Amino acid sequence: MTVALNEQNPHSYIDSELSANLDSTDAFEGPEKLLEIWFFKSARCVPDRNRTLRSIDFNTWVRLLELVKCQVLSMKKTEKMDAFLLSESSLFVFDHKLTLKTCGTTTTLFCLEQLFRVVREELGWELSSHGKVNPYKVFYSRRCFMFPKKQQSIHQNWEDETNYLDQFFCNGKSYLVGRLGQTNHWSLYVTETNNEMGGTGTAGKGGCEGRDEDDDETMEMLMTGLRPSKSKQFVTAREPGQPIASDGEDEGHTLGRHVTVGTGLDQVYDNVRGVSFQQDAFAFTPCGYSANVVMDEEFYYTLHVTPEDGWSYASFESNVPVKHVSNGSQDNFSVMQRVLSVFEPSDFCLTFFSRDSMNDNFLKLQKISSNISGYTRKDKIIYDLDDYQLLYLRFERSN
Repeated sequence: MTVALNEQNPHSYIDSELSANLDSTDAFEGPEKLLEIWFFKSARCVPDRNRTLRSIDFNTWVRLLELVKCQVLSMKKTEKMDAFLLSESSLFVFDHKLTLKTCGTTTTLFCLEQLFRVVREELGWELSSHGKVNPYKVFYSRRCFMFPKKQQSIHQNWEDETNYLDQFFCNGKSYLVGRLGQTNHWSLYVTETNNEMGGTGTAGKGGCEGRDEDDDETMEMLMTGLRPSKSKQFVTAREPGQPIASDGEDEGHTLGRHVTVGTGLDQVYDNVRGVSFQQDAFAFTPCGYSANVVMDEEFYYTLHVTPEDGWSYASFESNVPVKHVSNGSQDNFSVMQRVLSVFEPSDFCLTFFSRDSMNDNFLKLQKISSNISGYTRKDKIIYDLDDYQLLYLRFERSN
């Protein structure tokens, strides 16, 4: 499905001045820190539907993000979620969970103390257990950094990050996935599931089970060494400080939409069912690109690109149920191939989380070996993580 530019829904919020003047000349670290917190198993489990994460005031989110050292470029709201496009990646807020993904030298974990204070004081959510916080589920992950010594504080070292997380969470476990001693491994911290946060709420005695949590799946692709001809798609000639258009939109967002369509990143999924589609994209100056795409009001895929020669990087993350939006005509192997065709990286890893080990996409991705044209598989690792299955694959370009 190609989306014409005039089909884009307007922003719920846009910081035109920041967008027009943001200068990413000194940006260098592409790999993101990814924090996902499920406070409850689903939106139906939230005790009071009038007091959810989406009830938190916008300015409160801005202050929380200041602790992370990033700013809000723009935001789009749907019936089910708020999607923030940040100066360093993205934030997705649902009624019951959030996903924060930040690149560069951001201090992602330094928002935790204030975040839990906000949900306790403003939402009345009691999450404490034995002096710590015990939400339904927490994930924190990242690829190894290209320039770890340039990170701030605890983020220079994985052990320091996990020790910091252990100060907050009960029953956390740490995994280093991939080959020790190499510079392309992936690290994961995950807590045990707190089922006490999954069986009560507005659903009453019937509990709060449902499709949205039982079929949860997330695919992430982390790509390095982009082919130079592909990286050029994400370089712009515009300069910071250019005038803002009369409709309030800046050139960064306008060019971002053009890049999305020009690269085919609006066609990653076959939208056979014709579900709603919103994109919010930004082209940085002198180079770089970020995009949030929301499908069917509640699913997203997000892309972030740092195309600089010598340390080029791109990421793709999605919780879109491909069988649902494509009406069964597409799978995640096809999605992966489309993303690869846009970037043609020299090296990439793929992670896939699924609640069901018999999930069709999980089984198909396990079988990938030499059937990716031009790539050789280097690693295949499977973890049984409590109530989730994790598949990790790493590939190198053959030629």
